[in-house]
Amino acid sequence: MVLAILVCLWPLSLFVVVPKWDNVNAYLPYRYFISNYLWNGHFPYWNSFQNMGYPAYSDPQSGMWNPITWFIMFFGKYTMKSLIIELLSYFVIAGLGMYWLIKSLFKDEKTAAIIGLCFSLSGLMVGSAQLMVFLAGVAWLPWCLGTLYQFSKNFKLKYAILSGLFIALNTTSASPAYTIILIYFYFFIFLYFFWKNRKNKQQLSSIFMGGATMVIVSAVLLLPYIMSFIEFAPYFNRLSKLPYDKFLLSNPFTFIDYISFLFPYGIISDSEIFKGTDLSLRNAYISIVGLFFFIVGFLNHYTNKKVLSLTFLALIFLIIAMGSNTFVYQLLYHLPGFGVFRHPSFFRTYALFAMLIVAAYGLKNFLQTPKLTGKNKYLAYVFGVLILLAGLTSLTKTSTNEISTNIFNLLDLTEFSTNFLATHIVINVAVLLMISLLVFLLKKSIKLSVFAALFTFVFLDLGVQTQLAFPTTISYPYAYNNFKTYFDELPNEINQKDNDKPLKYFDEHQGLSYTQGIWKNMSTFNKTISYVGYNPFQFSDFEDALKNKSLDFNIQNPIFFFAKKERQSNDSIQSGLIWGTPQLYEFQPKKTNIENSYIGYNEFKTTLENNAEMPQWLLLNQNYHHNWKAFFNDKILNIHPVNDHIMGVIIPAKSKGKIHFTYSSNLMIYYSLISILGYILITVYVIKKFLLNQK
Repeated sequence: MVLAILVCLWPLSLFVVVPKWDNVNAYLPYRYFISNYLWNGHFPYWNSFQNMGYPAYSDPQSGMWNPITWFIMFFGKYTMKSLIIELLSYFVIAGLGMYWLIKSLFKDEKTAAIIGLCFSLSGLMVGSAQLMVFLAGVAWLPWCLGTLYQFSKNFKLKYAILSGLFIALNTTSASPAYTIILIYFYFFIFLYFFWKNRKNKQQLSSIFMGGATMVIVSAVLLLPYIMSFIEFAPYFNRLSKLPYDKFLLSNPFTFIDYISFLFPYGIISDSEIFKGTDLSLRNAYISIVGLFFFIVGFLNHYTNKKVLSLTFLALIFLIIAMGSNTFVYQLLYHLPGFGVFRHPSFFRTYALFAMLIVAAYGLKNFLQTPKLTGKNKYLAYVFGVLILLAGLTSLTKTSTNEISTNIFNLLDLTEFSTNFLATHIVINVAVLLMISLLVFLLKKSIKLSVFAALFTFVFLDLGVQTQLAFPTTISYPYAYNNFKTYFDELPNEINQKDNDKPLKYFDEHQGLSYTQGIWKNMSTFNKTISYVGYNPFQFSDFEDALKNKSLDFNIQNPIFFFAKKERQSNDSIQSGLIWGTPQLYEFQPKKTNIENSYIGYNEFKTTLENNAEMPQWLLLNQNYHHNWKAFFNDKILNIHPVNDHIMGVIIPAKSKGKIHFTYSSNLMIYYSLISILGYILITVYVIKKFLLNQK
């Protein structure tokens, strides 16, 4: 199964092309920054290369506290190759997790292998491949819920410990939205455990101990993640609920996107009907086999409470995924944690997850008795007729020229299709028919077993659909070889050139080293300060300064500057202005001087003179955070938030010397060591309890 996954993703597995969009513009530079600091012997506290600086170690999507990212960084700085390896790992983790869960539930390896493949290459993964943090949330879901299922059997602590481990792995790698929903899952499942066993005190005690163990284990492993986030929480721009408007509700999974259940290639066509949802969030394909056996599983087992519950959950999550198109999402908006994340379509994750478990019921029965009878046989006919009718109808709405153009675009790895829905459906139907014919011939000629035939069909189906989607949702057409030397040629040290220039100069258009495919956060790769950047993890004050134009005033100044004048409401944009201070002194800018400004790892230094008879305000053009400390000639100075989002200190009159701003979090190193030690001990425990004991 793992080999099948990697083969289907061969352009990445063989390092032929590179990932795209957010993967290279966001997650790659965030991780590159962290690895660069670590490999240069510094803790990655402050990233001064984006949005006038932010505490990178607090960013939940940076991979800072993700053990998978740690392991990759252990072998060197995080590069394009590292990104591809991490991306592929989530596809594999998703497949293995679903395989393990289905095997645990149904005691059937063949069923588990097919369902695992359907899950790992589903539309959740292939369609959203540019969002690595979404893939991670999908990948760890079966592991988290699988350990919870194992725990429910007899409430053994070993499964509670394992579940705590997977909670931590999910939290440190996935989008926070997935963690919030996972917490709700655990909360309601534990409520069910307590209710079901309410009359058994011994069981209740075991459940409580198990829950406490999960919390303690995950808390220890997540200690630096939690504490670093708490440090930044007062400044974060996304902790309060977003307004219930278009921004929050963008990218729902609507009825028109249901076409992807049968024809995933259709939803990446150039048709206006799909424009309401981003390309990355329209796909819900679980293979024709997965969809067929979901319906079979429901029809054959609808009296089974588990099947009924799973089908109901799938329906509920599909409704939630529709966002504002139903009243349900607005009701959920008022719950804790809801309203702080966007993209309702991501809820289709849980619908498809539930559907594939139901599909396993029907698939297992078929593998044991490989014959379709009664309503299942009619269902197969309905599927066949529906697909053929869709193909024939679409054929009347397209042309030979359109189809040939589409095929040539595919061969040329054209990123965005110029063809409409009908053309895409014709291609999709033709692919399904060819795969069906090929598998039929293989089964007849080399006597494939039913399992081998089904697995081959799913492999070819998902493999071809993955290739059809590759240029659009997974990768750029740029050759990986072009990136090999780029990272080697990047500077190892922080750029000290032009430190006396106004910050507006550092807008990522000042002669930085660029490469194809990476369009944003170039200052991070070039290790150059910048007031721009691409990261939702921002200071709320910085975001406000951007909106109220305070930023426009601040970037007229270099990294260090003495205040020249208090800003007034009618002032035009100019340098040297200061406002929002606890106290002002007579400005004497001609009697101040700054030389040799230095940008370091988590620090800023400069040499200055204040020959004025009065103290003068010196400003550091970086976002204010309480962890900054300032020393003037080794004497600590109080730092004040000024100019809406940056910081300043008061330089004594008639003084000169060196000022040193440094950022650190005193206990973060110890939190990190506790977490690392926790991962090591739990890994040893898991190997001993689950692997060695089985042998």
